[in-house]
Parts: sequence; structure tokens; C-alpha cells
Amino acid sequence: MRKLLIILLSLFLFLNATAKEYRYCYHFIPLPKPNLYIKNRKAVISSMGLTISVEQVENVPFSKDFKVFNLKPNVFFIYFKIKVINNSGKTVYIDPNFISLISNKKEYRKPLLYNDMFRALIKKYPEKKINDVLSRYLLDFATPIKPSNKTIRYLVFKNFTEKVKNAMLTFDAVTIGVEQTKFLIIYSVTGERYDAKKFYKKKKNY
Repeated sequence: MRKLLIILLSLFLFLNATAKEYRYCYHFIPLPKPNLYIKNRKAVISSMGLTISVEQVENVPFSKDFKVFNLKPNVFFIYFKIKVINNSGKTVYIDPNFISLISNKKEYRKPLLYNDMFRALIKKYPEKKINDVLSRYLLDFATPIKPSNKTIRYLVFKNFTEKVKNAMLTFDAVTIGVEQTKFLIIYSVTGERYDAKKFYKKKKNY
């Protein structure tokens, strides 16, 4: 009996050691809803003179500066490009602390904030380079959008671990002058499956 248990345990450990771990490279397609204009994979929302367009992108411009964001296929991060046009006549703030990406499997993601990115990158890159690059590209509450101005910024989320079919992206604290509004985009999601083990090894080398 004991010998049989040892054999079964050895088989279990072997199967777990050789089992594949899958991750997904996702594609987000916005779904129609009131006050939302869709062009290809871009969702455009307008309110009180403020226009925000949101589009999932495969690459971010700072991938050339930080190799960890240049993995192909991308099974570790989800990127959104945010374009904001402020014709409200008021100063606008968009707080990434109140932006969320939620899957139909109830996986909840917050964007990687400036401090999160800095702590991760400072291990391999000079502080000045990190500050210069992130200040140009990352959405940050400390950077207001003045009247008649426009800006393009990026959101970086850690990827989902489970297979996803739908998701929603919420902006719960968009401030226009002294008024606050919310935006919500619902997505249909498709994913390409990859064996993640080799990508983990590659990521460590970055």
C-alpha cells in the first residue's frame, strides 16, 4: 500500500512539473452603449465638452526604453491608449487611482501607477531615465489637462490569469472644473492561448 502511495505521489509531482501553464494575449472590442461612439477598436465618449477616446494597443512607446514592455506575444500586460481633448473651458483631472479593469471572472485590475512602475524599473534603469519617460507617457493625476489642450497617455494593467470573454473599463473620478463624472466601457474579449513557461523565463532575462 505504501509503495502504491509513493508511486501515485511521484506521478502527481511529475504531471505537475510537466503540465503546461497557459496565459492569454487578449483583444478588447468595445460594445455599443448610449453616449459612446465606436470606430474600429476605439471607444469615444464625450461629456460636458470633454472627449476621451480609449483604444487597446499592442505596444506602448516606452517599450523601446524598458524591455519588459517589449515581449512578444504580450501575455503579461494589457495596454490602453487614452486621448483626451478638453474643450470644456475648465481644467480636467483624470485620477488613475479610480480606474479599474474588471473581467467577467471577477478579476479586478488597477493600472500600474507611477510609483509602481518606478519601484519595478529602478532595479535596472537610472532614476532620471525612468522619470523622464514615465512623465511623458503615463496617465498621472498630478498632470492636469488645461482648457483647449489635448493629451495622449497610456494605461498599463497586469494581464488576467483566467480566460476572459467580457470586461469593463471604468473611470470613476473624472473631474471637470469642480464637477465630477464617470465613464464606463464594456468590452467583448477574445484571447490567443500560449504556454506561459517560456515567457516567464524570457521575462526574467529582461
